[in-house]
Amino acid sequence: MNNYSSVQTEVIDMPPRILLVDDDNSIRDSLYTLLENAGYEVLAASNGPDGLTVFRQSTRPVDLLVTDYNLPQMSGLELARECSRLFPDLKVLYVSGSSADDALQADLQVSKRGFLAKPFRGDELLRKARALLQDESDSSKVA
Repeated sequence: MNNYSSVQTEVIDMPPRILLVDDDNSIRDSLYTLLENAGYEVLAASNGPDGLTVFRQSTRPVDLLVTDYNLPQMSGLELARECSRLFPDLKVLYVSGSSADDALQADLQVSKRGFLAKPFRGDELLRKARALLQDESDSSKVA
């Protein structure tokens, strides 16, 4: 007989963890506050290499990467690919002021990907994030 039967385990419901990467401080700060106020745990970085470092050092898996597509030093697409190598189930939401190019369009065909064109409203970001986190089928469509 083991003693494990008398041990009660408690499941802690952790909020989804989002890594937010944007080189524009004001956008990053605004989105950070928006996501945090919506109940998400948010990690942030200002460029691709820093985002990759934060991703690697995270104490638990990141559920969603929200990244600007046009980042200095490492594009959002490169960041997403590197993070996805480490955690294949990672969901990614690209945000960009420019239209989706061919490379991004190809990546959006992969499940667990989404795109949101800047400028966007806060409720649009929250809806897209929620859809990706819930694996809704329409989350990969360009909006």
